[in-house]
Amino acid sequence: MARSVEPASSSRSRTRARPWTVAAVTLVLILCAGAGSAQQDVRAVRSAYVFNLTKYVSWPQQKHTLLIGLVGNTDTGAAVKAMLDGRSSDGRIIRVLVNPGDSMLPGCDLVYLSGGVPSGESHIFTLIKGLPILTVGEDRTFPMSGGMVGLVRSADRIEIEVNLSAVRAAGLKMSSRVLDLATIVSSRERPE
Repeated sequence: MARSVEPASSSRSRTRARPWTVAAVTLVLILCAGAGSAQQDVRAVRSAYVFNLTKYVSWPQQKHTLLIGLVGNTDTGAAVKAMLDGRSSDGRIIRVLVNPGDSMLPGCDLVYLSGGVPSGESHIFTLIKGLPILTVGEDRTFPMSGGMVGLVRSADRIEIEVNLSAVRAAGLKMSSRVLDLATIVSSRERPE
C-alpha cells in the first residue's frame, strides 16, 4: 500500500518534511498562477517534484549544468521545459531536453519518462544502465520495473515511490527528506 506524500502526523516527521513540502508548493504557486486545467496542474506539481529532486539527490560528479532529458509526452515535456529550463538548483543551471535522441540520453543527469512510454522503458534502461542517471516516471509500475522514482497520481495527490536499490546501483544518493515522504518499493524480476 502506497503512503501519501502528505507528512506523517508526528511533529518530528512534520518538521523534517516541511522544507520539501514548502518548496514544492511555493514553486507550483509561483510557476502556475492561473494554470487552466487539472492536467496542467498535475504537470506543474510533477515539475516541482523534479525540481526538488535535483536538490535532494547527489550525483558522484557535480557539474555546472544539470541536464534533464524528458522522453515521451511532448505536452509534459513542454511544461517541464517552461518551468525548469534555465533555473538554478544548488548552483547548477538546469537544461531540459525534450525527446533527446538515444545518443544524448547517457549525457543526462536525470531522465524523465512521461506517459505512454512503458514499452520504451527497457530500451532506455539499456542505454543508461550503470550510469549515474536518476530515472523518474509517472506510472505506478515504473519503480518496480527498474526505474528509480515514480511520481504517481493518486486521487488529487502525487505520491512518491522510490526504488532505493536502483538509486544506489546507479551510484546516486538520495536525501532522507525524500525517503521520509516516499514509499520504498523493490524491483520485480524481469524475464530474460
